[in-house]
This record gives sequence, structure tokens and C-alpha cells, in this order.
Amino acid sequence: MALDAEARSIVLRRYSQHVIELVLLMVVAVLSLVPGFFLSLLLVKIGMPPERFALVAVSSIPVVSLLGVVWIEIWYPYRHGGATPAMRWLGIRITTLRGGEPSLRDYFVRWLLMVVDGLFLGVVGAVLIAVTPRHQRLGDMVAGTVVVRRVT
Repeated sequence: MALDAEARSIVLRRYSQHVIELVLLMVVAVLSLVPGFFLSLLLVKIGMPPERFALVAVSSIPVVSLLGVVWIEIWYPYRHGGATPAMRWLGIRITTLRGGEPSLRDYFVRWLLMVVDGLFLGVVGAVLIAVTPRHQRLGDMVAGTVVVRRVT
């Protein structure tokens, strides 16, 4: 199935968006080691066994990562016209199939189904975006949303 220029542009922007957001989340996760390190130092100073230092320092990564993903994929687009930070930079946004603003539930459903869309390093979602008529991944289909160019 051949894609027209507009469809190719949206597909490329969506792929780019996911790469940008993955990089942003990885940077934030790594930077979370800094407060984790200082928290560990403080806890050792007030009596925590030194053997647990690394465990406490590194435990901030999954917590910060989960909070970061929820913020970037659910809360930020809900509060900013249907666009994640990378979507804003790339000129795309999420709408309902009727062109309205998605609900918080819609964003949550999209995020939950990222588990399926992200299988095999994101190949499942990438293939669905490329082959479905509205260029939707599974999360979009179930939530009744579509990614479109942002009108400025």
C-alpha cells in the first residue's frame, strides 16, 4: 500500500516523536540518579546500612521513569491541546475521530495499549501506523483517536 506525501509526513513525524520522547525519558531517568545518590548519602548518614546505598540510589530510576511516561503520554497532552512535547515540536497532535479533544480516559487507554504497540521494539505499532487507513496504532484504534497535523 503506497502512502501519499501527507501520510508519509505524519508517519515519519510519529516515528520521530516516539524516538525523541524515548531519548527525553532516558535522560530524565539517568538524571534521577543524582537525587537518588544524595538521598542515599543522607540515609547512610542517619543510620541506613551502607550495603543498601546502591539499591536506594538506583531505585529512583523506575519511579521517575514511570512518572515521566505518565506525564508525557497522558497528562501533558491532556493539558496542552492533544500534543506531547515532541508532537508540539513536530507539528502533530492527537484528536478524536470526530476532531474533538480526547478525554483523560482516551489518553490512558492509548498509554495502556502501548504495551502491545511497543512489542518487538515498537514494530507492532510502526506497522499498524503504516498500514491502517488513518495511520493509527492499536491504542489509537481502541481509544477512538487519530494523530493529525497541528493547525497553528
